Amino acid sequence: MNTKELLLSVLMTGPATGYDIKKILEQEVSKIVDVTISNIYPALNELAEEGLVTFERVEQENRPNKKIYAITDAGRAVCIEALMTCDARQRLRSEFMFMLSFAPYLPRSRVKELLDQRLADTVATHASLDALEKEGSPITGTILPGQHFCIGLGRALVEAERDYILQNREELLQQAPDDLDFARLPKVERLGKVV
Repeated sequence: MNTKELLLSVLMTGPATGYDIKKILEQEVSKIVDVTISNIYPALNELAEEGLVTFERVEQENRPNKKIYAITDAGRAVCIEALMTCDARQRLRSEFMFMLSFAPYLPRSRVKELLDQRLADTVATHASLDALEKEGSPITGTILPGQHFCIGLGRALVEAERDYILQNREELLQQAPDDLDFARLPKVERLGKVV
C-alpha cells in the first residue's frame, strides 16, 4: 500500500488529527509494514483535495490550531479497493539472521551478544503487543477483531522465535570460535578452489 492508502486505513477506525495518525503509523503500523512518515501532511492535503478525507479545524488556546481528519465514503471505497488488490506478501528480512548466518566466522562473544539482544527484543515486542491489546488504539481506545487477530499472530511469531533461539543457541555458540583467529576460520570450496 502507498502512503495515502495507509493514511486512509488509519482513518477507517475513526477521525484523527495528523499528530494522532503519525503516532499510530510510528507506534503500530510501522511494526507491520514499511511506512514513510515524512510526507504525512502533504498526503493528507492531497486526500482532502481528492475528496477522500474531510477535515475540521479546531482552535486551541495557547496552542496551534489543529485539523481533525475523517474518511469520506469515497475514501473508504479507495481504501477497501487497495486492501482487495494489494499483494499480501509476508517477507522475512532480518539483519539479525543475516549476521547469524556468519556465526562460524564471528567470535562466540559476538554471537552470544546477538542472541541475547534478540531475546531481549522478543520480550519487549511481546510486552508492547500486550500493552496494545490492553490499552487499545490511541485514537479509539479499542481493538477491532482483525487487529486482535494480528496481535495474537504477532505474539505467536515472537514466542516461536524466542523458543527456537533458546532451544538452538548452544549448538550455534559451539560452532563459533572463541576469538577471531583467521587461521581457524572455516574454508569454503568455490569453483574448485578453497577460499
